[in-house]
Amino acid sequence: MIWLANPHGLAKLAQMKKVQSAAIPYRLDETDQLSLLLVTSRRKGRWVLPKGTVSGMLPHASAAREAFEEAGVIGSIAETPFAKYHLRKKVGYGAAIEVPVHAFPMRVTVELPTWPEMNFRQRQWVSAAQIPEMVESAELRSLLQRFAQSDEARS
Repeated sequence: MIWLANPHGLAKLAQMKKVQSAAIPYRLDETDQLSLLLVTSRRKGRWVLPKGTVSGMLPHASAAREAFEEAGVIGSIAETPFAKYHLRKKVGYGAAIEVPVHAFPMRVTVELPTWPEMNFRQRQWVSAAQIPEMVESAELRSLLQRFAQSDEARS
C-alpha cells in the first residue's frame, strides 16, 4: 500500500478511522406502526443509514446533519446512541478498515421534498419486516431489528 507511506495517505487513513455518527430516522403512523428511513449509499447503492462525521459538531448533532443532507429529514434526535456498529471502508488496493459508527434514534417530524444529496441517493421508508431483505450488512440489520423492538422506537 504505497499511498499509506506518504503523509497525505496517513492523514486520509486517520480521517477515515474517526468514529462516525448515524441517524436512525423513524416515524410512527396513526396506529403506532413503525417505519424506518433508509438511504442508498453513493457508491454501491446499498440500503444504509444516513451517517458521516461533521467536524466541530457533537456526535448526535452530526447524525442529525447527515440525516438532513443525505435523506432530507428533520426531527428530534437522541443525545446518546442507541447502539454502535462497524462499517468496512475500502482504503485502496483492496484493503479495508473497520470504522466505528454510533447510531442515534431520530424521530422524523419533517420530510423535505428536496435536499442536498437528492441527486445522489434514494430514500425509502420501510417496515421492520422489510429490513432483512433490504439491508445487506448483518450487523446493521441486527441493530435495526433490535431498535424496531425497543421502547425507544415507540417514543
